Amino acid sequence: MPDASPGSSVAADARKHAKRGRRGTSRRWVAGTACLLLVLAACGDDDESASGDENTAAACDAFVAIDEATFVEDFEGIIAAIEDFVATAPDDVAAAVEPLLPLLRSDPDAVDESEELAAAEGASDEWAWDNCADPQIEVEALNFAFSGMPSEIDAGRVGFRLVNATQTDEFHEALVLRKGDDVAGSPSAALISALGDEVSVDNTFGAFAEFTLVGGGLVDPEGDDIFVVDLEPGEYVLACLLPVGSAELLEAYFSGEHVEGEYHIHQGMFAEFTVS
Repeated sequence: MPDASPGSSVAADARKHAKRGRRGTSRRWVAGTACLLLVLAACGDDDESASGDENTAAACDAFVAIDEATFVEDFEGIIAAIEDFVATAPDDVAAAVEPLLPLLRSDPDAVDESEELAAAEGASDEWAWDNCADPQIEVEALNFAFSGMPSEIDAGRVGFRLVNATQTDEFHEALVLRKGDDVAGSPSAALISALGDEVSVDNTFGAFAEFTLVGGGLVDPEGDDIFVVDLEPGEYVLACLLPVGSAELLEAYFSGEHVEGEYHIHQGMFAEFTVS
């Protein structure tokens, strides 16, 4: 389980993610997705088909691995996962994101502000949705609730498309959290209890001590996001842990300030589900 304490890399990653969310960029990959253009030699129709299937599976593994490495800001792990994606991604996707690679290696901090990141994320997200997301779950964030989330999911790889259909100017996130096996109560009740009364990013990540943070996405008003995660059996909650009034409070919240009010989860923005 990644370290989600207030000073951890996960907390730092979330702060960077919030900054990108305000610009409308969809993905959680702080370091970005980068691919090299690779032309694979064909070895006959049957071999090419088999190789294509294997490459798709490997590229999907790499897509998920990049996210996993980013959650803990494992830069070497991100590079290794990108290299795996490089060797297996389709040429058109690779061509769309290749310009990120020199930026990633020369000035990683500049990636988050780059136009190349948005283009790369758009191409890789849609490819992953079409090829890696099975089942596909489309979740709508409407005001302070999630709709479209099933109550039971089979273990394995799952794709989520989060759409912000709110009628306010709220940002929303969908964090996939697995409740610890020894934690009592429902996932939502345990999470709300662990959050406490004060709204701050410190309290948020402190609450994760009783959960495994599997993945997630963030959307600005009218935005959408795609993420793919691997789920093991257990009890889960999909939750939005942004402060109410996020359009005005997001920067203060992610910079570590205590803000007035409640979390979105207090307004009912969660969905519990079981993975078996």
